[in-house]
Amino acid sequence: MKWAVIMAGGSGTRFWPESRKHFPKQFLHLLGPQTLLEQTFRRLLKVVPASRILVFTAEEKAGVTAKLLRIPRSQVIGEPVGRNTAPCAAWAASHILQKDPSAVLGLFPADHHIADAGTFTRVLRVAYDQAEKEGVPVTLGIQPDQAHTGYGYLERGAAKATVHETRVFSLKQFCEKPERRLAEKYFRSGKFMWNAGIFIWRADCLLETTRRYLPAVFKTVTKITTDRLSPAAVRRLFQKVPNISIDYGLMEKLQGTILMIPVSMGWNDVGSWAALKGLLGSDGQGNIALGKTLLVESSGNVVKAKDRLVATVGLKDHVIVDTGDVILVCPVHATESIRKIVAALKQKGLGRYL
Repeated sequence: MKWAVIMAGGSGTRFWPESRKHFPKQFLHLLGPQTLLEQTFRRLLKVVPASRILVFTAEEKAGVTAKLLRIPRSQVIGEPVGRNTAPCAAWAASHILQKDPSAVLGLFPADHHIADAGTFTRVLRVAYDQAEKEGVPVTLGIQPDQAHTGYGYLERGAAKATVHETRVFSLKQFCEKPERRLAEKYFRSGKFMWNAGIFIWRADCLLETTRRYLPAVFKTVTKITTDRLSPAAVRRLFQKVPNISIDYGLMEKLQGTILMIPVSMGWNDVGSWAALKGLLGSDGQGNIALGKTLLVESSGNVVKAKDRLVATVGLKDHVIVDTGDVILVCPVHATESIRKIVAALKQKGLGRYL
């Protein structure tokens, strides 16, 4: 059967000061009345029934996550400590196999935007079918529309099949986030896709691959899911596993045997405040203005106010976010560096603002 796992444990530091430790990016209303997490959940319902969608999130967010999505608390797994996506995926596979030995699971980030839900649904169904049939991971490669340096890339290999008018290829290799010149080369070639971090895989194959390449993770997650452990025992065990992504820990070990489906579906990782400029409507001067704002002779800005008026004059290409206790001001081109503020707050003992 088809299962889905939404990975919602991220901190979303590039959306500080609105994204905080106890209220991270996936819980924000950045693109309308629904949170990014709700949007992700509802997209998956076209392919996977609600009863077979699990959410992995921080332990202290498990209750609010279940309430937000209106699903049983048993479908939300609270991680006692963040250990990246490989341990999360292995834990999910081990947990699901206890219920369904033939499970095929999809792993999905909680905080991405997909404009073309119809295309996503069509391609995802093919991905599940191929993963079940071939017993290998299937990933979705996003057709790039520019030479982006902020994403990892997937190099397309040989054509493998055409299923319901959807072409399936082998994945030749994973590529790190490139510098500008290399990104432009990738884009011109037409053979490189953006890595969206979406993977579909048979649960038994995922867990066996974990046993082979990440034995410490395998040992921990199987003990957690088969033994009746106290929360304290789970915490002690899980905090010892490696902090490693599924890309580095598992997928890169399997290069040459992974399948990839190139797709254009209006995907965006909503990675920073600057990303909103391509996702929300702007005024005649290219400003995104949210809340109580007054922008005079200003252009290309992203301004988000809370209770008080935020006014600008002569301002160009800046981000201003007012959360009541914090005001962020930075150039649009520097929004990727907002995480440096988070690091500085930790260093200076200003944790109350995190």
